[in-house]
Amino acid sequence: MTNAQHNLTKQVFHFVSELYAYGLREVVISPGSRSTPLAIAFECHPHIKTWIHPDERSAAFFALGLIKGSEKPVAILCTSGTAAANYVPAVAESDISRLPLIVLTSDRPHELRQIGAPQAINQTNMFQNYVRFQFDLPIADQTDFTVETTTYQLQKASQYFEGVHRGPIHFNMPFREPLTPDMSQTEWLTSETYHIAQYQKTADVSSIESLLSRKKGLIIVGDMQHQNLSQLLTFSAVYDLPILADPLNSMRRTHHPNVIATYDLLFRSGLEVEVDFIIRVGKPVISKKLNQWLKKVKAPQILVQNSINIDAFPKKPDYFFEMSANDFFRSLDHIAMTERKTWLKYWQTMEQQARQEIEIHQKTVSDESAYISRLLDKLGADDHVFVSNSMPIRDIDNLYFNNEAHIYANRGANGIDGVISTALGMAVHRKVTLLIGDLAFYHDMNGLLMAKLNDIHMNIVLLNNDGGGIFSYLPQKESANEVFEKLFGTPTGLNFEHAALLYDFNFKRFTDINTFEYTELSLMSSTLFEIMTNREENYQAHQKLYQKLGEIVNVAL
Repeated sequence: MTNAQHNLTKQVFHFVSELYAYGLREVVISPGSRSTPLAIAFECHPHIKTWIHPDERSAAFFALGLIKGSEKPVAILCTSGTAAANYVPAVAESDISRLPLIVLTSDRPHELRQIGAPQAINQTNMFQNYVRFQFDLPIADQTDFTVETTTYQLQKASQYFEGVHRGPIHFNMPFREPLTPDMSQTEWLTSETYHIAQYQKTADVSSIESLLSRKKGLIIVGDMQHQNLSQLLTFSAVYDLPILADPLNSMRRTHHPNVIATYDLLFRSGLEVEVDFIIRVGKPVISKKLNQWLKKVKAPQILVQNSINIDAFPKKPDYFFEMSANDFFRSLDHIAMTERKTWLKYWQTMEQQARQEIEIHQKTVSDESAYISRLLDKLGADDHVFVSNSMPIRDIDNLYFNNEAHIYANRGANGIDGVISTALGMAVHRKVTLLIGDLAFYHDMNGLLMAKLNDIHMNIVLLNNDGGGIFSYLPQKESANEVFEKLFGTPTGLNFEHAALLYDFNFKRFTDINTFEYTELSLMSSTLFEIMTNREENYQAHQKLYQKLGEIVNVAL
């Protein structure tokens, strides 16, 4: 073994063993030459699972799915050049969603940078708008400083793998040829397990005690997947406070009488209500109507987030507590009682009436929302539904209340890119059904390759309205009617049966809701269920529901 190979092997094997010590168990590798040293090091580690994905953009979203499914940091690795640039959408998503994505970009050595060498672009700080930490590691040489630098920088980066600081980090790693490490030096793949310090900020709640004694209070809970909210439920029950719960947390699955699930439709149907205070918990909610109301309401708002990066949207809160929801509500157990029975009953009555109207409505229509209702009826507590952005997640927000399935989505950057890949990554660890529209499906069809190569089973329910259905609900439909279909409707006319055949999925197409209602989801294989719908019929059916719900809102207290 030459000195160069010895130095390279020690560097990459040590780096991989350190990542394992900090909790890394999976890495998604996109093949390339310059990434050879790290790819081999990961493959040689006995306890790290390697996934191979030839498309860097889809690979990064697949890794986000692995993180969502395992609740552990996951690494992505690519070669040098534009390959790394394809990571940007998923890195941006992981930033806003606070997912511990470890981005590893291989690079040309410094002597080949900015001189016109092939496959050499400026990769240092290329994700600086989205990552919590970034570092350009040195070339492996004969000194001990290389390994020491790796150890120290990785220790700094590790604070972003869990806890309130959680988010993506980036290591740019230049390698000089020869690129093949010595695969026999497995003793360098062992390392001590390091203790990662936990951070928890305490806060004095005395500043809001008088505020919480007022009558008309609301608790609004956003995206808080995998977080314990038991103290929130207890506080709500003791102090008679309604909970407006986004589907991306556990609240709706509890079937607690204080949980309100139909608020988006109620506000959309004309609900006007005055409140005395609002407690916002977690990330912003999906509902555009609720966010618009929060932006204009004058009542004081309290934001509780277990993160150092405050999500002020849609309105800067009057009070911010950087702590877990359980710690916050546990600290309020001495607050004076206030009579809120009438206030709570007002919300519970509207919720009950709205649910009844929605259930009746779904039996009389055959639009996309009716199909989604039938899909939810097929799912139980062991099922995990990954929902695409645009219309599918909004219909889920409106219809998900009598169900215990777990709901997931990429609601950080809210993009439609990488949805299939993220869902497949989750399907490695969970039983997943993907609900997606035709444009989002087209956008990430190549992500299906991971299912074929790795025998990952997942049902896909594809809502095909031949275009962008969500634009029908925006002002552009009326104000730009002459060019609407070309610029916003964007029909593609694609036959997705061919995609199912290409990637070894079973395929079923539905034009009749009764047939879909009595069709069982696949248990042991992957199936693409394509549902043919009409954008205009979907729009009209939604308008009809809004009109019905308008009759039950604004009931006098």
